[in-house]
Amino acid sequence: MPLPESIADLGRRLQAHGENMPAASPFLLYVYPPKDEWRVRRDLNDLRLWLEARGVACVSISLAELMWEALEAGGWYADLVAAEREQPGDPSVLDDVVRSVAEVLRQPPTLADRVLERLSGAPEDCVVFLYRAGALYPAFRTSALLEDLQGRLSRPVVLLYPGRQIGSHGLSFMDRCDPAYGYRATIVTRGEKE
Repeated sequence: MPLPESIADLGRRLQAHGENMPAASPFLLYVYPPKDEWRVRRDLNDLRLWLEARGVACVSISLAELMWEALEAGGWYADLVAAEREQPGDPSVLDDVVRSVAEVLRQPPTLADRVLERLSGAPEDCVVFLYRAGALYPAFRTSALLEDLQGRLSRPVVLLYPGRQIGSHGLSFMDRCDPAYGYRATIVTRGEKE
């Protein structure tokens, strides 16, 4: 099965990850326009099948799922939903909700701790796909997650990054945030659509 051109470069990089993955940073950011989220998820499934057919184990982790689990476990979910329902569209309530979500994801177990927990029992040489990062917006930036995982995870990690590359090293999360620089990752931008 050939890969769609839009994700083929990422597939080639991952297939050769044992030889080519930089030791200092096992992270790859797959940058794509947020409007392509559904198409990218479909491509991710194709990529996983392609890699697994070549003997590369893959684990996919939904960051949205981990966020909702953290809110549930902390007893925040019902309160945050009630706050939004009682005063829909109120900017101060929305700011409080965003701050609360950010705090929950930074408290132990942090979002990175939850990623590592999901990987317990997974093969040491598996490729890890982190997807649904857009669900974290605007409460949590992916740079904080990767920073927390740095040095704690030696497997190749692909973060599906909804946003846009600015210059050679800047990234705008969800194409709305000011560009962040200093990601310790290889940036792969989505190829042309078929």
